[in-house]
Amino acid sequence: MYHAKKVNISDEHHHRLSEEARRLKLSHKDYVEAAVQFFSERQLNPQTYQPEATKKMLQEAIDRLFSYLVHQEKHLLQTLMQEAAKARILSEVSANHLLTLRTLDDPSAFEQLQQQDQQYLAQRLRQMTNQQDHDHDHEQK
Repeated sequence: MYHAKKVNISDEHHHRLSEEARRLKLSHKDYVEAAVQFFSERQLNPQTYQPEATKKMLQEAIDRLFSYLVHQEKHLLQTLMQEAAKARILSEVSANHLLTLRTLDDPSAFEQLQQQDQQYLAQRLRQMTNQQDHDHDHEQK
């Protein structure tokens, strides 16, 4: 329900209202109602509202959020890659053991394999860690 209301504004502001309403193809009533709704829903003071300050604050918050997400992604992916590398190494070792034990019928072969495994695992972990470090350094350049 609408009631006729009167609001006195300066000629300058009436001219701006007319220009903006015309540009947006709105009536004066629709323009003023939309403006009132905009400021009231956001609990903003129309006399002190500075859209550039708000844009800057939002952009800084978005930048911080993306920076955090990139940081988390890198660390999470690095951990996942290390776990995948360990699983791959263990698969290689297991396949090697099966082939070696199948071809040898010597009880001491298992102990020898264990010693070799320790050396091989250490070497492969170093190689994969070095490769990941190299890839990480290359990404940052």
